[in-house]
Amino acid sequence: MVTTTERQQLRAELVSQGYSWDYIDSWQPKTTLYRHAPGLDIEGNVVTPVGTPMPGVPGNPDYVARKSRLGMLPGPPSDSCECRWCARRRTTVGPEPVAEEAAEPSVAVDEASSLNTASCPDCGLVISARSGANALSRLRTHSKTHE
Repeated sequence: MVTTTERQQLRAELVSQGYSWDYIDSWQPKTTLYRHAPGLDIEGNVVTPVGTPMPGVPGNPDYVARKSRLGMLPGPPSDSCECRWCARRRTTVGPEPVAEEAAEPSVAVDEASSLNTASCPDCGLVISARSGANALSRLRTHSKTHE
């Protein structure tokens, strides 16, 4: 059973993603969602491009809210769309960076303290940990703050 507070939170989330205020009260059993973020496979290759319609998905408000977090929204992407994926595409100038161009982080061992260190290629922050894998894990977590 959904409480009133959960219902209001779900309603607010749906409205922030572009749905109407009354969607939670009058949803259709099936709907069509459009990809605003590309669908990627495990290697990062685009499987489903931006703008692809996904017809016949369940119209349940909870399901639609979960899909909206993944970039599947009720209207097709456009220049007037204000979602985070369309806004990011508008601000990107030129082609997407290729994986080969990205600097591969390296791990160095500090002999004095026997800690492994890795430095952020974007801001130069040096992260240290007891193992190289742990240092790289912390670096990946830190790099998410740059997005």
